[in-house]
Amino acid sequence: MGCPRCNPTPVKAGRAVGQIALLGNPNTGKTTLTNALAGTQLQVGNWPGTTVEKLEARLGDLTLVDLPGTYSLFATTPEEKIARDALLDDPPDALLVVLDAGNLERNLPLALEASELGLPMVVVLNLFDEARDKGYDLDPDRLAALLGVPVVPTVASRGQGVDRLLETAREAPVPAPAVAYPPAIERALAAIEAHLAGPARRAKAALLLAGEPINAPEAARQAAEAARRELAELGLDPFLEITGARFARARELFQATLRGHNPRPTLTDRLDRFVLHPLLGPVLFLLGMLFVFRFTFLLSAPWVDLIGRVQEVLASWIHGLGLPALFASFLADGLVAGVGTVLAFAPVLFFLYLAMSFLEASGFLARSAFIADRLMHAAGLPGRAFIPLVLGFGCNVPAVYATRTLESFADRVRTALAIPFMACSARLPVFVLFAAVFFRERAAMVVFALYLLGLAVGLFTAWLLGRFGHLKPSTGVMELPPYRLPQPRVLLRQAHARTMSFVKGATGPILAAMVLIWALLHLPPGPLEQSLYARAAGALARLFAPLGLDDWRLVGALIPGFIAKEVVVGALGVSFLGSTPPAALGFWAGLGQLAAALLAALKGTLAALFALLGLPALGVTGGGPAALQAALKGAVSAKAALAYLVFVLLYTPCVATLLALRQELGRRWTAFAVGYQLSVAYLLALLVFRWLP
Repeated sequence: MGCPRCNPTPVKAGRAVGQIALLGNPNTGKTTLTNALAGTQLQVGNWPGTTVEKLEARLGDLTLVDLPGTYSLFATTPEEKIARDALLDDPPDALLVVLDAGNLERNLPLALEASELGLPMVVVLNLFDEARDKGYDLDPDRLAALLGVPVVPTVASRGQGVDRLLETAREAPVPAPAVAYPPAIERALAAIEAHLAGPARRAKAALLLAGEPINAPEAARQAAEAARRELAELGLDPFLEITGARFARARELFQATLRGHNPRPTLTDRLDRFVLHPLLGPVLFLLGMLFVFRFTFLLSAPWVDLIGRVQEVLASWIHGLGLPALFASFLADGLVAGVGTVLAFAPVLFFLYLAMSFLEASGFLARSAFIADRLMHAAGLPGRAFIPLVLGFGCNVPAVYATRTLESFADRVRTALAIPFMACSARLPVFVLFAAVFFRERAAMVVFALYLLGLAVGLFTAWLLGRFGHLKPSTGVMELPPYRLPQPRVLLRQAHARTMSFVKGATGPILAAMVLIWALLHLPPGPLEQSLYARAAGALARLFAPLGLDDWRLVGALIPGFIAKEVVVGALGVSFLGSTPPAALGFWAGLGQLAAALLAALKGTLAALFALLGLPALGVTGGGPAALQAALKGAVSAKAALAYLVFVLLYTPCVATLLALRQELGRRWTAFAVGYQLSVAYLLALLVFRWLP
C-alpha cells in the first residue's frame, strides 16, 4: 500500500463554483492567463485596505480573481500576505494553481502547499512552449495521477489550452494533502488541527506551527506554541522541516514527471550576454527608457490636443445657449474644464501603461532594475526604484502607481515621496516660458539644470527618509524571467483597464478642485482684481516677498497650478492680459471642428509612429505669447524668475499625484508629502534668490 499523503485519493467537489482564484509564483504568466480567460471583462482595482493591484473579472455567475504572485503562504511581502489571507479568510470555490512548466521543480512546492487548503484545485502547466524550448519533455498525465487533480498544459499568451479551463475548474476534485512530514511534525500538526475547523485545517496548522500570524482560535495558538517548544527540545525547526519536506516531495514529483531533458541554449541566454553586460547594458537600458518616453508622448500628444479641442467646442456651444454669463462660465470653465483636466491624463497614462506593460511582460523591466541596482544603492533604494523615478519625468501619476512593483513598503514610501520632485512634462511649458523671457541665451541649460535639480532633490529625499525616517532599505534576490513576446491584445486590455481605474477614481476630486478654483476666480462677480482669487493671491504674495515675488498675479498662478501644472501658463495669461469668453458656435460648425480635430489626431498618431525612430529635439523653442513675455519681463527680475521656476519644480505637482499618493501610501504620508514639498520648494527658492549671483 502507498502512503496516503504521497499518493492522495482526491475528493470530488460537491458545491457550486462562484469564484475561481488563480495562485502562482511571480513570472508564471498568471496575469496573462487571467487576461486570456477574462477577455474584455477584466477590471483593475485594489485589494481592500491595501494599495496592491487587484485583477478580477465577472463572467456571468463566475468571478475570476488573480491573486498577487507569491512563492509561499509563509508570507514575506505584502503581496504574499494578501494572497494567504484571501485563501484562508475568504476562500474561493476553486483554485487554479499556475506553474511555470520550464521551472517546474521550483514551482511545485506552492502547488503542494495549496493541496492542503481543502479547495477544489486544478494545476495549470503554463508556458509549456518555453519548457519544450529548454529541452524538457514533461508528462502532465503522470503529474495529475500523483497529485490527484487535473493538470492542464497551456500557452496562455496564445490561448492554447485555456478554452475548457474554467469548466475543468468547476468539476475539479479536492485533493488530499500531498506531503508526508516527519513523524514529529505530523504529531504536532494533528494536535493543532484538533482545535481548528474547516477544510483548510492542515494548511492553517502548518502556518501556526511555523509561527505565522494568521486568524485562528486561541486554543489553536496555544497548541502551536506548545508544539514549537517540544520540537525545539528535539532540535527541530518546524519551518525548516515543513519547507524541506515540501521541496523534497517537489523534487520527487518533478523526477517522476520528467520523461527526458535535452538542455540547449535559449534566446534568453543569448540576449542576456548583451543586456546584462556591465558597459553595454546601461546604454541599452537608457535607449529603452528613451523609447518609452518618445512612444508615450509622441502618440499621446495628438489625443491630448483632441481633448483640448473638444473642451473648446463644448465651451463655445455653452456660450451660444444664451445662458446667464456667470452660469455659462460655471458650466464651461468649471465643469467642462474639470472633466477635461482628468481626461487629458488618459492618453498619456494609456500609452505609458502600454509601454510599461510590454517591458514588464517581455522581461526587460526586471533586467533594467538589475542594471540600475548599483546606482540606486547610493540613495539606499533598490534597483527597481529607478523605473518609477524615470517615469516621473514623463508623468508623476503613473510613476507613483509604478512603485507597486517594489516589494518593501519602506521602499515604496521613499520612492513615491521622491517622485514628485521629478520634472514631469506638465512643468515644461512654465520652464520654457520663463527661460525664453529671462535666460534666452542659456534657456536650454537652465531647463536642463532644473531637471537635474529635481532628480537630486528626489534622491536626497529617499536617502534622508532612509537615514532618519526609520524606513530602512530592503534586501532580497531579484528574479530575471525569460524574454517573452507579449500578446498585443493582452497589453491593450491591461492598459485600458488601468487607465479607466485612474479616470474613475480621479474625476470626482479633480472636478471638485476645478470648481473651487472657478469660484475663486469669478466670485464676487466683477473685475478679476476684486475676486477671491486676487485676494488670496495678494495674501500669499506677502509670504513670497522674500523670494522677490511680490506680484499677486505671479503668486496667484501657483494656486491653480496645485490642481495641474498645465494651467499655470494659462492662469498667468488671464492675470496679466485678461480673458474673453469663447465665441458662440453653431451645432454643425462645432461638429465640423470636432471631426477635423479627430482626423488631425489620427494623422498625428500615424506621423508619430513614423517619428518614433527619429532623434529627439534637444533645444528649447517657443515661449508663449509675445504680450505675456513682455508683461512678465516688467513684473519680476531674473533672479526672482529663477526662484519662481525652482518653486514650480519642487512644490506639489498636481491633485492627481496626491490622489495616487493617498491610494498608495495613505493619508498621513500624503499630508507629510505636501508639507515637505512646500517646505523644500520655498527653502530652495529662497536660497536661489538670496545666494545666486
